[in-house]
Amino acid sequence: MDFDLNDLDIEVDWPIIGRIKDDLYPYEGYDHLRYTARALCLNEKGLFGFLHIKGEDYFGPRDHLETCGGGLEEGETLDQTLIREVREELGYEAKDIGIVCSIIDTYNLIHRITFSTFFFCRVNTEEEGDMNRTEEENILIKEVEWLKPLEALDRLENDTHSKVDILVQRRDAMALRYFLEKYTKLLKLEEKR
Repeated sequence: MDFDLNDLDIEVDWPIIGRIKDDLYPYEGYDHLRYTARALCLNEKGLFGFLHIKGEDYFGPRDHLETCGGGLEEGETLDQTLIREVREELGYEAKDIGIVCSIIDTYNLIHRITFSTFFFCRVNTEEEGDMNRTEEENILIKEVEWLKPLEALDRLENDTHSKVDILVQRRDAMALRYFLEKYTKLLKLEEKR
């Protein structure tokens, strides 16, 4: 699957806002494409939820924020994946779900191209949560951080410690910035209610 990222031809009915090449790890070609659903998740206080990932794995040391989400399982739609991932990683039911955009990025170290579709959703953190994380997630997810929109964007764009932090956070920053620029009026209208 060795080709130019810009030649990847996936047609969807929503914007693909970026194609990000991994320029941090050595390139050795790609051997698979992974589809993921990721959540720009807003709680009842107007804060966005991000996973704080901290630890070490195949990519080396990590200490970064990341949107909740993961890969499509067989037979799932993107919406179903998003609902499952929010429930498993955050412990809450995703509501008011809507597609925002997609980003295509590459991970040279694992020879992967990822097609990430970002959704907006709401959760009520005042309800009892019930997470169902994998063993690896339990090791790497330090906590869930609920952040004001601009605080989250600043951390995503400026608070990186390692190569993998940069890879993950630039993708998520691009999606959050797009969402905030496109939907800020919507969020301000809700604040006035």
